[in-house]
Amino acid sequence: MSDADAFEVPHQQVESWCNRVAAELLVPLRVLREELRKSEELAAAVARLARRFKVSTLVILRRVHDAGALSNAQFSDAYEAELKRLRDLPKGSGGDFYLTQAARVSKRFARALLASTLEGHTLYRDAFQMLGISRVETFHELGRNLEFRI
Repeated sequence: MSDADAFEVPHQQVESWCNRVAAELLVPLRVLREELRKSEELAAAVARLARRFKVSTLVILRRVHDAGALSNAQFSDAYEAELKRLRDLPKGSGGDFYLTQAARVSKRFARALLASTLEGHTLYRDAFQMLGISRVETFHELGRNLEFRI
């Protein structure tokens, strides 16, 4: 679980077992083998399978290797190429606070809390605490993003 090197096999028996269990839970080999397509280009397969299993492309590469579809040399080359591709990706902005906030507390709850606060049933202080915000402007912008009329 703490082994960060994809090319090294853990020496401790417990560590090795934990890695195998985690890998099998995330990407079961039986299912992966069923999902692999012989004629598909490796990069396309890795991207598709990463979305399918909701794991990183590096995890998929490792599991494709574990499934016997890549030799050690092919795995090493593909892994290094994928690491380079990931490092070269432009840095993101960190996401959209309002979309994340709505997902975190649920849109339904956020809308109900907005309504309750604006109707005077809930104190702004309490609403801010429940939503994890500290400014009225942020509260109103959250409402606009939830298509709530303020």
